[in-house]
Amino acid sequence: MLNGSFSQKYFSPELDKLNDTERKIYELILLRTIAIFEKPYRYEETTILTNANGIEFKTTGKVELDKGFKRILSDSKEDKDDKEVLPAVAKSDTVTANFETKQGETKPPKPYTEGTLLTAMKNVGRTLEEENEQDILKETEGIGTEATRASIIENIKNKGYIRLNKKYLEVTEKGITLCEIIKDDPIANASMTAQWEKYLNKIKEEQGTQEAFIDSIGRFIEHTINTVPDNFKNSDIQVHAKKKMDDKMIGTCPKCQHHIVDKGKFLGCDNYPECKFTLPKKWSGKTIPKKNIQELLEKGTTSEIKGFKSKKGKNFNAKLKIVENRVTFDFDK
Repeated sequence: MLNGSFSQKYFSPELDKLNDTERKIYELILLRTIAIFEKPYRYEETTILTNANGIEFKTTGKVELDKGFKRILSDSKEDKDDKEVLPAVAKSDTVTANFETKQGETKPPKPYTEGTLLTAMKNVGRTLEEENEQDILKETEGIGTEATRASIIENIKNKGYIRLNKKYLEVTEKGITLCEIIKDDPIANASMTAQWEKYLNKIKEEQGTQEAFIDSIGRFIEHTINTVPDNFKNSDIQVHAKKKMDDKMIGTCPKCQHHIVDKGKFLGCDNYPECKFTLPKKWSGKTIPKKNIQELLEKGTTSEIKGFKSKKGKNFNAKLKIVENRVTFDFDK
């Protein structure tokens, strides 16, 4: 929230001609510019460790020393997140503690949006146990850079590892399989990124060489390429992949004898693009049952299906048949 009382004296009469939105934009730019020349916001952070029957409780708080630029800008979100002011205590003081039991249920974490995934990539160091690795990734701002993180997400979307479902991201079967393959590999651990960043700092300080770093990357890539096939032979992955493939397979393609599989919004040949045979899942307002699709592929025609709807909105029953690799109605009795 902007401090309106501070900004008022900086407005000239001509600015009164601006509409409300234009005025707010001007005010934002003006105050942000002035804030650049202010002192830093300074505060003192205090941590209190309280021992209660052998159980340690940690309390943190802060006290403002100099509001600095916050005299001009007041960020309501930051103010809300400010830590509480702690009482004055000394080491070994005895304090009174009040304990209460609070009932509740844990909730699963919300799925990532593209925005929250960007933040998670930036703060990935928080997932590590080693403090020095946390510090390294905090300094380098995690995985990727401000300029590359969005393109990384777009890349794995394009490769089919994740997809957007409304505003949330979800992992595809392809992505789950990949995670299973590399879950025990260093490439899946942010610690590896921290180690690389650590060596890059050594190069900067002339304690390491570019050649040694590139050589280690090459050996790592070679190791990964050699171990992935063995990981893929894991029986759990194969069973899972086979089950998913069996679920997707509908029947035999009448055009080229390959498999007809579920492709999401329609059914199609897995020999695409050599074979472009497709079948609709829905025909004239009726979702075709799987058993009728299998019947159509096997016999070239179906038994009578109820519930089709004409362009005029009238319901009717009919068979389906394949003629010259296209689906059409069959009204023969």
